[in-house]
Amino acid sequence: MKLKKVRILVQPIDDVKAEWKRALHGEIKSSRRSNTLVFTSLAAVAKVLSPVRLELLGAIIKHKPDSINSLAMIIGRDFKNVYADVKLLAAVGILELKGGAGRRDAVRPVALYNGIELDLAA
Repeated sequence: MKLKKVRILVQPIDDVKAEWKRALHGEIKSSRRSNTLVFTSLAAVAKVLSPVRLELLGAIIKHKPDSINSLAMIIGRDFKNVYADVKLLAAVGILELKGGAGRRDAVRPVALYNGIELDLAA
């Protein structure tokens, strides 16, 4: 799978609401690509993409670990904290979790993107 950049768009909440309202009324169609994530503040972006989480993302891209436990060992962090960060990055759409069908099966974190583009002027 060829990775691409994720576009991070910072847009005020009122603008997001107005755009959703226009889309629901059929006035506009979304021009956003599937690789765009919208945040309502730069602080929210900084919270989700903290330096520790960016390091984690880089390790996933570079080492392609076969489990979250392997990832924790690679970056030298506690499993519980790595697990929480991986789940958050998966929830926002930056990572995908593969496998783990059974209770004890390893869940493999997979990066969906290999770069980040930040758009502050929306």
